[in-house]
Amino acid sequence: MNGNRQERRRPDEGIAVIWVAVFLLVSLWFVSLAIDMGKLMAAKTQLQAAADAAALAGASAVDPETGEVVQDSARVRAGEVAAENSAYEGTLTPVVIDPSVDVSFPAANQVRVVVRREAATGNPVLTHFAQTLGVPQLSVNADATAEVNVIGEPCERLAPFAPEDVPDSLFNSDCGVEYVLKDGSGGGSNSGNFQLLELPECNEDDFNGGGAAAIYQYIRYGYDCCLKIDDEFLWTEPGNKVGPFRSALQARFDADTDRDQGICYQNYSGNGQRVFITPIIESFDVSGKKLVRIVKFAAFFLKDRPSGSMTQQGVKGQFIKYVVPGNVGPNPPDDSMIFGIHLVE
Repeated sequence: MNGNRQERRRPDEGIAVIWVAVFLLVSLWFVSLAIDMGKLMAAKTQLQAAADAAALAGASAVDPETGEVVQDSARVRAGEVAAENSAYEGTLTPVVIDPSVDVSFPAANQVRVVVRREAATGNPVLTHFAQTLGVPQLSVNADATAEVNVIGEPCERLAPFAPEDVPDSLFNSDCGVEYVLKDGSGGGSNSGNFQLLELPECNEDDFNGGGAAAIYQYIRYGYDCCLKIDDEFLWTEPGNKVGPFRSALQARFDADTDRDQGICYQNYSGNGQRVFITPIIESFDVSGKKLVRIVKFAAFFLKDRPSGSMTQQGVKGQFIKYVVPGNVGPNPPDDSMIFGIHLVE
């Protein structure tokens, strides 16, 4: 009888168990591969951040006389900044580059940096689970190019703003760091005086001194005459003058070829209308008014188009990474220039 039962047993019994086992094994492989691919993508993001920072650092080695990048200095700066970043190999390790190989100069004012996690350089991303598939390591790299551009002469085309107490860190800030160039109405300590400069009469333009018409002209097109560090003391303009102030900035924004809002200068590709040069001042209270002295110049990037609510929000933007050749003493040369540094790819 037992022999008869064995003869009646179905031939496919036990196949389901085998299929379940195969399915679980394949699922485990896919999950494991996803974990390793996630690690690879994280390494890519970390390498890109390192490349961006290293390229910007390299481009900061600009020759103040020519506006061209000093290559030896650029290689050193790029290597130092890259090493301050980390990316995955087996674990997080510093990003080390070979400046003679990984730093190049596509143009006289550009620096390109490549950072790697590759077998050829002895630092690939090591896998854990993909090793079971015969893939013990993966390669990934990233690159970035930074460019130096002349923004303008601090002696000319100034906007009549008067920011003060600007931390040095803001001049080398990452994307996303904002500065309120002009507070909105009722803005705390600035209430009643909103840090616009009362510029001296200029024979080269049709608008002299203060007033709404002059404020619009100087913000929209810039002041035509020359101001220098420690050159003279100036008064600030009392009152908000929000109408001409907002209209002039809106006109500048609308005249730019890149009108994307909320972007940083590093991602900007316009014609420069959203960038203007502003003095940095220190002020002294005199009989309820503010007397100011120019201590440096900087370039400022307008991040958004000013809106009707500007009286509450103020004007937000970003100080651009900059170099001011010769502009470190009380008598800078007339041909001093401000350079902006930004990523181009």
